[in-house]
Amino acid sequence: MKKTLIILAGVLTISLISTSTLAWDDCPFGFKDEPYPGTCWRYVDKNNDGICDHSQSETVVLNPEGSSQQGNNSGDNVSSNINNRTYIIVTIISFLLIFLGALFGKILVRREKISRIKEKLFWNILLLIFFIPSGITGVIILFLRDLTFLIEYGTTFSQLHNISSLFFMWISAYHIVWHTSYYIKCLKK
Repeated sequence: MKKTLIILAGVLTISLISTSTLAWDDCPFGFKDEPYPGTCWRYVDKNNDGICDHSQSETVVLNPEGSSQQGNNSGDNVSSNINNRTYIIVTIISFLLIFLGALFGKILVRREKISRIKEKLFWNILLLIFFIPSGITGVIILFLRDLTFLIEYGTTFSQLHNISSLFFMWISAYHIVWHTSYYIKCLKK
């Protein structure tokens, strides 16, 4: 159980450290110069020009006089801060739910309230439940710019994809740690 805790804590730390980067011209929907409020949760406007930085080829900094100048502005945007905080909170909550669920499941198996088979079945069903929305929304997001009638729902697909993927990731990490000996045996053969 200590090994599981250490590995899951490491994955949590890595996912929190690697927040979304601010690169330009990398819009997942392929938009150019997308105005506020944007179509996805990744909307970032560090230079406060009202256009998503992900949809610009490079940043434009607005001077107080109203003229524009090429460059990078280090000012934070309120919406990007909220999105980053929300992402961190959902990551932590999803980790804690899966960790506590795994701990509770192991306690129930030790006290012989449920069998190991039922515990495995429960976690495999959860894997499937979170894989389906993650996979389907991932494919929809991939083709979203070509499916113009769905663009207005892009934010919803992104949020559903992100949340279901976080749960799928934690359950998969737990599953991998749980069955580490099986994977090692397979690799030795």
